[in-house]
Amino acid sequence: MGKSILSHSRIDEIIINIKTDDFAKEFIKLVDARLEKSYVFHRNIFHRRIDFKGSIFRFAWNGWDLFNTISNGEIEFESKDQKTYISHKIYFTETFTIALLFTLIPITIGGDWPIRLFVFLLIWLSYITTYLISIYRFNSYIAQTLIQVNSKVGYEKKEIIKS
Repeated sequence: MGKSILSHSRIDEIIINIKTDDFAKEFIKLVDARLEKSYVFHRNIFHRRIDFKGSIFRFAWNGWDLFNTISNGEIEFESKDQKTYISHKIYFTETFTIALLFTLIPITIGGDWPIRLFVFLLIWLSYITTYLISIYRFNSYIAQTLIQVNSKVGYEKKEIIKS
């Protein structure tokens, strides 16, 4: 999986010691609660997958929330070859569209071309910075949630008794 200027995707192998279905259910429950808290009301939960789409204008009342810059996304658990994987893909369509619309400003304003070029570069530098920070924050959120689920249901310390 990879990246583009409009999306980011990733697949990681994870190690769990409970059934994938049980782990996925607990993980998705935590993600769903976080999405609701972030005013992301368009959510669909499937067996081992959650899809979400951000509500329009959530930027206005939600501050610097993790999910503000993400237009829509999906998180899914897969099992193959006796291994468990988590994959996610997130899209930045709204943020990209806003940056594209703001690009009209330096084209339509009067003034010298160096100033116009500076405004144009500033807009796209802001988009790229937002994009990179959003990817980092989302990947960190996924990792923290995996750890939280593992500590809650997966890795309870058990004493091994030898006979």
